[in-house]
Amino acid sequence: MYRNVYYDNREQVVHLWTWDELGKPIKVESSYEPYLYIESSHFCDATSIFNTSLKKVKFKNQFERNKFLKDTPIKRIFHNLSCEQEFLLSTYKDEVGKPESLINPLKVFWLDIETYSPDEFPHPEIAKDPINLITIYDSSKNHFYTWGQKPYKPKIKNASYFCHPKEHELLNSFLTFWENNTPDVLATWNGEGFDVPYIMNRLANVLGKDSQLRLSPVHSIFYRENVGLNKFGKPINRWYIRGVSNIDYLQVYVTFSRGDRESYSLNYIGEYEEVGSKTNYKSSSLASLSVEDWETFVDYNIQDVNLLVKLDEKLKYMNLVRTLSYNGFIPFEQALGKVSMITGAVAHQALLQGYVIPTFKNEGLRDEYVGGYVHEPERGLSKSVVSYDANSLYPNTIITLNISPETKIGKIVSVEDNTYTIRTANEKIVSLSEEKFLRFVEKEKLSVSKYNVLYTQKFKGVVPNLIDRLYTQRVEANRKIDELEKELKNDNSEEDKIIKDKILNFDTLQGVYKLVLNSIYGVFAQKYSPLFDIDHSASITLTGQAVAKQASEIVYQFAKNSGFEGDKKHIYKYGDTDSCYFSIQPILDIQKINLLDDSQKVTKSAKNIIDQIDSYINSEITKWAVSELKSTDPRFVFKQEAICDNALFMEKKRYILHIAEIKGKKPSKPFKYVGVEVARSSISKTIKGLIKNVIENIMSGCDRKTSNEIYRKCFEEFSNLNVGDVSIRSKISDYEKQEAKLDDKGNIGKGTPLHAKSAIHFNHLLKHLKLENVYEPIGSGMKIKYFYAARNAYNYKSMAFLHDYPAEFNEIVKVDYSMMFDKMVKPPIESVYEAVGWPLPDVGKEYQTDLFDLLC
Repeated sequence: MYRNVYYDNREQVVHLWTWDELGKPIKVESSYEPYLYIESSHFCDATSIFNTSLKKVKFKNQFERNKFLKDTPIKRIFHNLSCEQEFLLSTYKDEVGKPESLINPLKVFWLDIETYSPDEFPHPEIAKDPINLITIYDSSKNHFYTWGQKPYKPKIKNASYFCHPKEHELLNSFLTFWENNTPDVLATWNGEGFDVPYIMNRLANVLGKDSQLRLSPVHSIFYRENVGLNKFGKPINRWYIRGVSNIDYLQVYVTFSRGDRESYSLNYIGEYEEVGSKTNYKSSSLASLSVEDWETFVDYNIQDVNLLVKLDEKLKYMNLVRTLSYNGFIPFEQALGKVSMITGAVAHQALLQGYVIPTFKNEGLRDEYVGGYVHEPERGLSKSVVSYDANSLYPNTIITLNISPETKIGKIVSVEDNTYTIRTANEKIVSLSEEKFLRFVEKEKLSVSKYNVLYTQKFKGVVPNLIDRLYTQRVEANRKIDELEKELKNDNSEEDKIIKDKILNFDTLQGVYKLVLNSIYGVFAQKYSPLFDIDHSASITLTGQAVAKQASEIVYQFAKNSGFEGDKKHIYKYGDTDSCYFSIQPILDIQKINLLDDSQKVTKSAKNIIDQIDSYINSEITKWAVSELKSTDPRFVFKQEAICDNALFMEKKRYILHIAEIKGKKPSKPFKYVGVEVARSSISKTIKGLIKNVIENIMSGCDRKTSNEIYRKCFEEFSNLNVGDVSIRSKISDYEKQEAKLDDKGNIGKGTPLHAKSAIHFNHLLKHLKLENVYEPIGSGMKIKYFYAARNAYNYKSMAFLHDYPAEFNEIVKVDYSMMFDKMVKPPIESVYEAVGWPLPDVGKEYQTDLFDLLC
């Protein structure tokens, strides 16, 4: 397979970076003429998925093809793909999916830089501060390379250090190394937001713009603004280094990791994934650290890169990026863009079947459509809750209805007086009586989506065929993994190492197949996709909604068959797109069965009931798909996921589960928090532990009186913590700007954020007490802690500090523990109390026994 690809429009050449038969990296250049297809009754160079004859039209270069597309009145254009994707598809269409495609390793440079920015946070767009440290880890050599402005002796064997006191010498040395050891991939953490634009702009500032070209093996770079939005809603501006894939591992992690994280800082993720944490230092900022302790400063930079390396060694996400790219026939840096990746996969499937896909230009959204179904939760604490997931709901909906561009027959636009009015795929209007319509559906083997779109099932569409092929390949990959795991001797032998590498390759493949399967729906919903069709996307989401709703009816019917006579809300607790949560407590009560035994394991009797529900829900959903959707190939399957003794549903997408068993096993982490903020990154681990202790005791079944006691003890423990533990963590980026708002009397300006006010108070008190030479004043770019202050002689409402709170401040400005408790601990616990239906005791006041306590 390939390492990289770049089409040079001016030279009309494709540069392909790949390997020779012996696994040696090589570069190949090929002249290339872009092409596309148009329908023709006189030529048959290919056949469209609509079974029409196509004529191949070649062009001198991409510019000429774009001009044709702009000027031509022809609307139905086929196989209009990017030059790189077109070339890769024709070159590697028979190679994708093979485990050996990952045998040759990529050369990845994991990179992190530091700058000397003592006055403010460094801005990559300006890059006015010098780069004083660069570290690269070369994956092909298992070696760290660092460039710095002061002497340093590496502490590890696989490290080299290059000292260059002058920045221009440092940058030149770095570029020379890069040119002689050009990587396949440049990988960073938030590199798109900082490292890469900073390097590019700093190179231009110090060495001139031409120096940027030295990073590309073909001396070609490109900058594009607003190429999209990241998960955090911020616009993405991207530098493209032709011949080197620029991968932001932060974006990779956000895309592939399951669930949201409290923070996406490298330190937090390193600790969360248990691969390590950043190097600790005592200086107030990295700029200060570089002056005070250069050795620790370099250690800090190297450890940042090491954390990236360790993350990927554990998560293997770079292999996912690579294999996704191969499946979509795209450069690696496009792997997170689902439209181009899925378009390539669909085009590949069509070619395997002997067809060419349409790439019609879309004029825009024809209509809005609804998304996944989210059922309003039955608020409060529920017992004996079992969750079910509709396995790959959207891919299976596509197969069940046979959704594909060429299978759409039309759409029912109205039903009046037993007459069905249908708009056909070629925009004709046809009216049929109900009797004729039903005969038409049966004769033509049509499925009927919940968006009233009709699809033929006389032949399987290209997209369902792709899904089925990926399913088959995923099953085969998992089977290979099972076989290989049986061969392991776990003796650290060379043979075991080879087997583990094979397991890794197959595991990567099955993971990619899963990601592709769950992404296919997106190409129908994205208006910039060549396969966009609102009828398809709405058919998938609305039918998916109907499946989830029907599942709730089926389980409710099971409960009624078991003797339950109550309201449905006592059974169906919550639903979100492809997940359903049911309380089986009423059924257990009728049969006098306990969910858990004395060892907190699910009882055989309860498990038997759950197994019966499994069988019933899947049998009935299949019958429903046949009768309601007219499907000839129903694929809906519900899998039982978690069995919880307690579940607290607060509102949509906000709930807490106490899991007794998940997928047949006891969970390593019994508590699952979804959408509930119990551990913000701005608070200490000690406070996080206090909050979770209260909530998790409630979830474990404590009554209100016991929970209140635990909550009161929480307040007592909080009130005895040191000032560092109870303070809020933050970073100040614009101190000088906020300080400039002070008036002549020293009053803080309106609109100044609390953390900035706190920092101003700290600096003023240092000055007043003449401690400026003892403690470093706070400035921009520093990490601080701050707290709400108890009444004091200076009338400070809050106070900040850097590492340790100055001893001289202890008796002057003290923490308002009640206020800090109310701000940090009370909100998440109060939301849980409210959901349970309990009043939250006011632990900040003198203990009083109320009527509710007496009745508990």
